[in-house]
Amino acid sequence: MNAFDALVEEYPAWWIDFLGEHNHVGGVEATKWLLERSGLAAGKRMLDAGAFVGAAARMAADRTGCAAIATDLGSDFLLAGRELANGASVNWVLASTHRLPFADATFDSTWCMDSYIAPKELSRVSKKWGATICLCGELPVDNRGGLESFVDEWAEYGWTLAAHKPLSLEALQVWRNAEAAMVAKRTYYEERYGKRAYLSQLDQMASLVQSYERGEAVKSSLSSLIRSRPTSVGGGR
Repeated sequence: MNAFDALVEEYPAWWIDFLGEHNHVGGVEATKWLLERSGLAAGKRMLDAGAFVGAAARMAADRTGCAAIATDLGSDFLLAGRELANGASVNWVLASTHRLPFADATFDSTWCMDSYIAPKELSRVSKKWGATICLCGELPVDNRGGLESFVDEWAEYGWTLAAHKPLSLEALQVWRNAEAAMVAKRTYYEERYGKRAYLSQLDQMASLVQSYERGEAVKSSLSSLIRSRPTSVGGGR
């Protein structure tokens, strides 16, 4: 049993069971898509904020030779990531995405592959010129109101959208498949999660499916690359 399998056993949760190491809609292919556009290379610094087991950081360090740092509030997640493939190539830091322990303008490419995205703080630690922000947000928890509002918020910090890969339909299918599996294998998941927790997690899945089917959250599903730009001569991002 590797470190991730052991983590799965320790943390019975649908988002681990159905999303895996690359813990976002689009999975490893979305990570690759962002990496190809990130501009990372040897000598560049990359932050993977809210990294879980640092799948993006480990891939970036391995494929580009960049100096990667992964942060999360879950110490068990960071310990597992360190033991996984290429984990030794990453620096692991216990920290909140909303209060990062790094100086201003530290990173060439800043990643946040979960729903807890903090534009002000991620902007602060990113370099003022030529940096990239790589995001995958299935459903922003602060209800920004869709892709247009999401991008407008980043524009307030001087960023511009360079590339966008819609994942709404893929997200809906992930939620549907997870809900169907949890119902079809109820005995297994009740034992894995506990009966009350099973019903709670099943309700979460049903809510996601319903919201996407109604179209209320469709525009919030995104995989995007945002590049920095000057907002004025001699200043700004």
